[in-house]
Amino acid sequence: NAKPGDTVDFTIRFDNVGDQVIGNVTVIDDLSRRLEYIEDSQECSLKADFFTQPNEGESLILRWEITDPMKVGDGGVVRFKCRVR
Repeated sequence: NAKPGDTVDFTIRFDNVGDQVIGNVTVIDDLSRRLEYIEDSQECSLKADFFTQPNEGESLILRWEITDPMKVGDGGVVRFKCRVR
């Protein structure tokens, strides 16, 4: 029920549910045109490089590249904020 001008908090959980260590893990969220990313609001519970790029919906694609391999059972969380347009 968010209205234009409201701030919305997002949380994305990711886990290695496989049976081996994985590398090159990337978490991506392609924002809809109704959402405007709030600069510097991103967080990641694991060490990650963060990038944005414009998308076709006149908003942004948010991208976290996890820097260290994830062991079996490891997981993490990314968080960010957006303003509703």
